[in-house]
Parts: sequence; structure tokens; C-alpha cells
Amino acid sequence: MSLSIQLYTMLSMAAMGIWLGAAIDTYGRFSKKRPSFHLLVALNDILFWIVQGLVVFYVLLKINNGEIRFYIFLALLCGYAAYQAIFRSYFQLFLDRMIQFSIGFYKFVKRLFIVLLYQPIKYVLQLLYSLCIMILSALLAVSLWILRLFWKPIKWFLLLIYRLTRLDKVVNRYQPLFKKVKGIIESVRKKKE
Repeated sequence: MSLSIQLYTMLSMAAMGIWLGAAIDTYGRFSKKRPSFHLLVALNDILFWIVQGLVVFYVLLKINNGEIRFYIFLALLCGYAAYQAIFRSYFQLFLDRMIQFSIGFYKFVKRLFIVLLYQPIKYVLQLLYSLCIMILSALLAVSLWILRLFWKPIKWFLLLIYRLTRLDKVVNRYQPLFKKVKGIIESVRKKKE
């Protein structure tokens, strides 16, 4: 391995140490640590370290074909220490600002969605619902008026036929029987309840 490749390896591993420090702080900010052992947190931790190891090895593979030497670990450690000493406070401030910006942007997009899409669609649907109710009410009122208009002559005609055929005397004769049947049906219904 040439000297320039070793220098690139050292610089890239120092940068990866800074990356690891930033990734650990970001992961710590978003992960919910519980006081007792929790399987999901343990799986997230394992997955986090596997991904970080793969990222470091990918960079190492691109720089020096994946050759691992002792000074690589020292460069990673130096980069992590540089992050802790110099960059950590700035990065945490940047991370806080990015989180606040993301939350604000999310609230803005949500409000924009509500104002530009949800409320107009809701208003249009309410308007259509009111219009349908109004049309149905009007149709029902007109239908009832037409029914009343035609019902009176039909009712008079049926009453005339009822009286001319003398069905009223037959109904009056069997009315006590109808009352007895009705009483029996009601008593059977009460017993079932």
C-alpha cells in the first residue's frame, strides 16, 4: 500500500470517526431508552451498529480495497475524539434546529393540506349533502301533495263503493270476532315477552 493510500485511509477513517460520533448522538436523540431490558431497543441497537460497521467497511473498501490495519482503528478513535471535543456541541445544536425545522415544516404542510384540500372537500361534500337533502325533501313534499290531491277522490270513490256494496254491515257484524282475534294475538305476544 502506497503512502498516499495510507494517508487517504487515515483521513477517511478519521472522518468516519466523526461520522460515528454524529450517528451515535443522532441515534441517541431519536431512540427511546428504557430503564429495563427491552427487546425492540436491543434489536435497534444491534441493527444500528451493523449498519455503522457496514458503512465504515464500505468506505474502507473504496479507499484501500478493505485492508484492515491497526492504525485504522486509531484513526477511527481519533476522529471520534475530535468529534467529542470539537464538533459535538455544534452538531447537537444543528440537530436540534433541524428537528425544530422538520416539526415546523410538518405542521406547515399539515395545515396547508387542511386549508387547501381537506376543508374545501369537506365543504363541497357538506354542500352536496345539503343539496341532496333539500332535493329529497322537495321531492317528498311534492309527492305527498300529489298523493293528497289524488287520494281524496280515490277515498271518496272507495267509500262510495264501500257503502253501495253494503260491506259496512258485514264489517259491523264480524267486528266482535275481529276484536276477539286481536285480543288473542295480543295475549300470545305478551306471553312470549
